[in-house]
Amino acid sequence: MSAGWLGEGGGNPSYAEVIADIVRGARLHYENPDSADPDLDLLLGDQSYARGLAKLAMLGDIEETGRLADLISRVAQLHANGESAAARELLVAAERRLGDQRPRSVGEQHS
Repeated sequence: MSAGWLGEGGGNPSYAEVIADIVRGARLHYENPDSADPDLDLLLGDQSYARGLAKLAMLGDIEETGRLADLISRVAQLHANGESAAARELLVAAERRLGDQRPRSVGEQHS
């Protein structure tokens, strides 16, 4: 996977970049009711999810990878159940939680 695809010039991405990509993916999937091309939005949302998870993989944080995969799944479930406000609340909470985290080096203890 090229660094250009990840949208960075080098070095490790931040957790804020990771969650920004995940949130962008969710918004493309679920928050574009007037879109001219909803199929394209789904594809771009998938790409954004993948970019965020790839950045997280670069950080080597396996625990957070599981949490974000669960977040993506839960957001989808909430939207499918018509609970868009609850889905947005989950995303906002994740943005707050990850926005201030510093990247950890691979092998560093996770708490």
